[in-house]
Amino acid sequence: MAGKFRRLFLFAVISLFLLISLVSFAGVLHFEHADVVYPDLRYIDTAIKVGNIFESVRQDVINLVGYDPGRITIILQDKGTVSNGYTQVLLHKTIILYTWPTEGYMGFYLPLEDWYTYLIIHEFTHMCHLSYQDELGKFISLITGIPYLPQLSSPFVEGTTVFAESSFSLSSGRLNNPFFSSGLYYYSLPNFPSFSYKETMPLDDYRGGLLYYNFTAGFYKYLADTYGIDSVKKFLNVTSQTNIPFLTLGATQTTQDPYESVFGKKFDELYTDWIMSLTKLDYNQGKLVYNLRNSLILRVDSAGKEIALLRQTFGPVSSYVGAFESGLVFIDDAKFKQMKDIPLNADEVKIDGDNIYALQPSQFLDKVEKKLWLVNQNKVIASGYITSFGVNKGEVYVSLYDPVSLKSKVKSLSNDLFEYTYYGYIKNMDVSENYIALLTLDNSIIILDKKYKEVAKIKDRNMKGPYVKLQGNKVLFSRVEGNYIIPYYYDIEGGKFYRLSEKTLLSDFTIHNNELYYVSYTPYGNTGGNGIYKKEIQLQELSELPNENPSSKVNIAQHKYVDGDELAFRINEFLKPVTWAPMYSYTQLEDNSLIHTLYMIFTFTNIENDTAFVLTPILDIAQNDPESLDFQILGYRQFVGFLKMGDYYGISASYIYPSNEYSVSAELLLGSFDLSPKTSVYALLGIDSRSSEGYNLDNVFSLIGGISAPSIKLNTLSFGLYVPTNIFSKPVQFRNWVILSNDDYTKLFDIDSVYFQHSVVFALNTDTSFLGLLLWNLSQPENMYYDASLAFTLFKDSAELFGGNVLFRNSGLTIGFANPAGIHGIYTQFFVETYLAGMKLYPNAGVFVQLMDLYGLPAPDFQGIVYIGLGNSPHMLNILSGMPY
Repeated sequence: MAGKFRRLFLFAVISLFLLISLVSFAGVLHFEHADVVYPDLRYIDTAIKVGNIFESVRQDVINLVGYDPGRITIILQDKGTVSNGYTQVLLHKTIILYTWPTEGYMGFYLPLEDWYTYLIIHEFTHMCHLSYQDELGKFISLITGIPYLPQLSSPFVEGTTVFAESSFSLSSGRLNNPFFSSGLYYYSLPNFPSFSYKETMPLDDYRGGLLYYNFTAGFYKYLADTYGIDSVKKFLNVTSQTNIPFLTLGATQTTQDPYESVFGKKFDELYTDWIMSLTKLDYNQGKLVYNLRNSLILRVDSAGKEIALLRQTFGPVSSYVGAFESGLVFIDDAKFKQMKDIPLNADEVKIDGDNIYALQPSQFLDKVEKKLWLVNQNKVIASGYITSFGVNKGEVYVSLYDPVSLKSKVKSLSNDLFEYTYYGYIKNMDVSENYIALLTLDNSIIILDKKYKEVAKIKDRNMKGPYVKLQGNKVLFSRVEGNYIIPYYYDIEGGKFYRLSEKTLLSDFTIHNNELYYVSYTPYGNTGGNGIYKKEIQLQELSELPNENPSSKVNIAQHKYVDGDELAFRINEFLKPVTWAPMYSYTQLEDNSLIHTLYMIFTFTNIENDTAFVLTPILDIAQNDPESLDFQILGYRQFVGFLKMGDYYGISASYIYPSNEYSVSAELLLGSFDLSPKTSVYALLGIDSRSSEGYNLDNVFSLIGGISAPSIKLNTLSFGLYVPTNIFSKPVQFRNWVILSNDDYTKLFDIDSVYFQHSVVFALNTDTSFLGLLLWNLSQPENMYYDASLAFTLFKDSAELFGGNVLFRNSGLTIGFANPAGIHGIYTQFFVETYLAGMKLYPNAGVFVQLMDLYGLPAPDFQGIVYIGLGNSPHMLNILSGMPY
């Protein structure tokens, strides 16, 4: 009876989530080459705009790559104040576009003068590149039902896209921002990443995603500039050819290096040529007065007699615990020594007298909004879809953006009578006693007085820096000029521009004591970093800005479309299997007889590819004598699987007939709460149920920071609190779970089924971290399981083996106390952080030495054991890992 109930429950859960996945309140527009799905009727105008943009740029992108992927689906999603987009080419050909453009520092890192246009160019380039197939590859995919896409393993996954986003206008694209392209490469010459290293994106390298995106794109652009775009397209064509020997008999085979066959040089020579070309750059930097190795400095401000820096600092522990140090650092303007460090991970920070204001993202369910904190009072003073803010003498102004109407509103928090509306997106703003300055998405600067009257507008498409700042009657800003980023200010009352320096490379600057202080790169250390440079102002008066960006904007034309039935479209797409993969395996028994297993994996997914339904018929055939053709059908089995992932929940389930094996697991983010600018609380609920210990085919991915709901026995219900915070300016993560777990689900709420799990991960500094783990059963507290350890980084050097496919770095020593399987002892292990095909592992070797029993009994004969292991953390003991229950 219990088994029947479980099967009915499993069927009901799958049916419910499948129905939810297909039914929505959205709509769909059918253009010539794309179906555009929008979240609700308010977004129909945006959907029309997106469809027109796509149809207008489509052929130009195809011409850059050399491949037409056919019809695609574009889905608009409002995730709140999150800027992103991604392409799913493996199953349905889908592009997801978020409705929120980039702002502040992110707007400088990802400069796109029109969000949808350049996001579509970027993502559709992915579609053209990654779906690139020759005719044989298309045939294999059709017959086997397994997409055969050679470019998924391309080293230029992001090289093509960043190159494309930078090819239509000098006002857009990462390659047109010298701070994150030519300047970044130049200052990385002493520690230039290998082409393999950049793909791993180590979490302890401050360059992070810059490695994978910007370095790749820089090399790709070098190939295009040196050998021509047609040669690069030929390279993509050559590397997209199907090369399976037994399927290409009779075809012309070549083992020549594709780089050499297309460009005439081997890869190593080409990469070296690119690096050597970077030495020709020249930057006129000032005096380095403050250096932060392996760090990003996001902002610099004048604060009385101090300089304030918003920074992010990385190191080995960034990789161990998954969090970097971030804070607002104050240094004096005489000896340039650190005066104080306030932990703060903010998108933007403003200092107003003794008060500090910080803008931070905050997630609740599937939406992210921004909260404006008055840090000194631990108080939220505004929240919502905020792009930027300004403050002067306690009067706070915010810029709010509506992704439906595409309008921004600027208003004062203390005066409801005044409001300024701008048709477009405001990336950044600042206020002074008399003025409000706005930096817009299309790189213009608008200056208002306190009555919201426009007093000046700087229409200049040359890409700007991350911020616009007001100092008295001066508007401080920077602009891109060739390979340089030059600081300027505009005198509002005099109507004149003033250039402050020549040949500089900076991301942000301020004027302090009539001198220029700015952020740029430093080349020192294993990775380099950011520093503060000081320079005399070289004032040059200009009546207008020089070298106006001559590039034209992308021409968007109107295209025909048909308003469709969104539900019918979804059902039709779902019923088309995305895989129909035939599989075969066999088992040889002790009597040499064989069991042949034939099965076909049918997979159905929704257009977002976040819901999957798998049907797998399985046929078992016995062959008693391997040398004869005597076959006997043993029976038919049916596997059913289901997976649904959302922003705040995940559920997976599977069932096998007729053995009645099953598994159900789910995780739900109940909510998140911000206690302070540096402390948040996430509440999670986990469910796991299996028919047997050996059956566990399902997996729900963690919703937050690699945290998965724990399970101990066959049936588990767990409730957890995850608390990331800072202690002594260092990142700390607390995780606490109440777990109900029993093999018999009817006894799930008995006292014997109640467990508690507590853990803390503490970054003591950039090289050393602490982990504490405790698990105990309410009815057996004496059997408490614990593990407390310190991981010390001894060596930070890197080594690449097997052609760069394996990367070793950050070797160190772990010392800990633990009682695996109830045996108390200490352990030490040597670990090496290892990247294998982008996957991070920690091979380790050590010794576990048993202590005298903690309850006063004499030590047993067994004293220790030498072990080796493989785990996902430098902290975890790898021997006798069974829990004491």
